Amino acid sequence: MTPGASVSFFRPEFDAFLYAPIGTDGNEMPLSVLSALARLDIDPWEEAAELSELPKDTATQRLASLIARLPGGRWTQADSRGIAHRLIELLPRRNRPKVPLTEKARGLRKMSGSPVAKMLFCAALGGTALIIAASCEPSSGADIADAPAFNTVAPPQTSPPSYRN
Repeated sequence: MTPGASVSFFRPEFDAFLYAPIGTDGNEMPLSVLSALARLDIDPWEEAAELSELPKDTATQRLASLIARLPGGRWTQADSRGIAHRLIELLPRRNRPKVPLTEKARGLRKMSGSPVAKMLFCAALGGTALIIAASCEPSSGADIADAPAFNTVAPPQTSPPSYRN
C-alpha cells in the first residue's frame, strides 16, 4: 500500500529549499532537503511550511537537529547548524511587521491619550452628528408637509345604465 500524497504537495514556493543540496550521504550520493526529510519520514512540504513560519533562529535550530539525525550522515552538530543556516535562507518568509505588535499597541495607547488625538476624534464625532442631523430634518416644502396622506374627495357616483324596452 502506498502512502497518500501530501496535502501540501505542489507548493512551488518551497522548491528552492526542498531541492537544495545538503551534502553527500555515506555512499557519496548527493542528498537534498527533500530526500533527507523523506528519509526521516517527515512530509517535506509540511515541514517547509512550518519552518517558514518560525523565526529564523528557531527554524535553523530545528533543521540542524533534523540534519544531525540523518542516518549515515557525516555531519557534526556545528556542520549541521551551518548547513541549516544556509538552507533556511532559501525559505520564503511571510511579511512580518518590522515593529512588534506590542510596540504598536503601546504607540496607539500613547497616541489615543494625546490631546491632539482627542480633538480630532471629537471633531470627527461632531461632524458625523451634524451630517446625521441634517439628513433627518424635514424638507422645507410646505405643500408636501401639509398635504394629506390620502385623498379625502370621494369618487363621483354614477348610476347604472337603464335599459328600456
